[in-house]
Amino acid sequence: MDGRSWPPYRRAKEEGVMNVREPVAEELGVLAGSVRKQDAAVGELLARLATAVKDGRYDEVRAYAAALDPRSLAELITVHRSPAWAVLEVIRNTLVFAPIAVTWFGLATASAAYEQLLKARPELISRPFLLLWQESFEGMSAVLSFSTLAIIDASLIALLIVLSLTIHVRADVRDVSTRTRVLLRESEIRLLLGHALSLSAGPSLTDASADSVLDEMVAEERRIYERAMEREQQLTDLQSVVRDLRVAADDLARAARALPTPTDEPGDIRRISPAR
Repeated sequence: MDGRSWPPYRRAKEEGVMNVREPVAEELGVLAGSVRKQDAAVGELLARLATAVKDGRYDEVRAYAAALDPRSLAELITVHRSPAWAVLEVIRNTLVFAPIAVTWFGLATASAAYEQLLKARPELISRPFLLLWQESFEGMSAVLSFSTLAIIDASLIALLIVLSLTIHVRADVRDVSTRTRVLLRESEIRLLLGHALSLSAGPSLTDASADSVLDEMVAEERRIYERAMEREQQLTDLQSVVRDLRVAADDLARAARALPTPTDEPGDIRRISPAR
């Protein structure tokens, strides 16, 4: 009996593959538990990846691993931002358009008030528009004066500068250690996913299907050997035929030499005896 087909040997091979897959599946399960606290969907995806690795479902392992981004996973696990900083970032991003909106609103109301003032008092057309705006158009309309609108815009811009400076200082100066932890965690996740993908390369020579592969290789080698023997036998037969042809050619050559030449006299014609 072939040792490779002995049941204990086959069981040892299967247990060896399982011993390789189980630690990777356990690490993926721990990672899924950490991620599930931040994002339940990504945590479930990692849990399914761990199950696929443990069960040896190679196609599912490759599909789940391709859907995961190690950088995003590392940030999701490592970076813990307080709600206050998130609110500040939202406020900063929203206030970017506030000075533009306030300015155009002031221009719209000032233009309408200027039109009403000129209809009531046409003689004021010679006075500058900004001066009339600063004077609130002689009090005919409840509009913000030019200086008040300028102060509001300047205040909004100053607030944006302060918020942006605070957020960037925290992100670029105080969060250096956080970025380092993110990079280290990302490298660990990439290594883990790479190990899982290496296990998903399909059955190897240590898998149970290696026996059938070896049997096919032996059968192919036997077929090649049989064909080589056939070719060798055909070559031997051809060599025998060549020897017979060579003997026949020698006999023909001797018979040709025994034939009379045109210069021979009739009386000199020799009797040709068959070659023995």
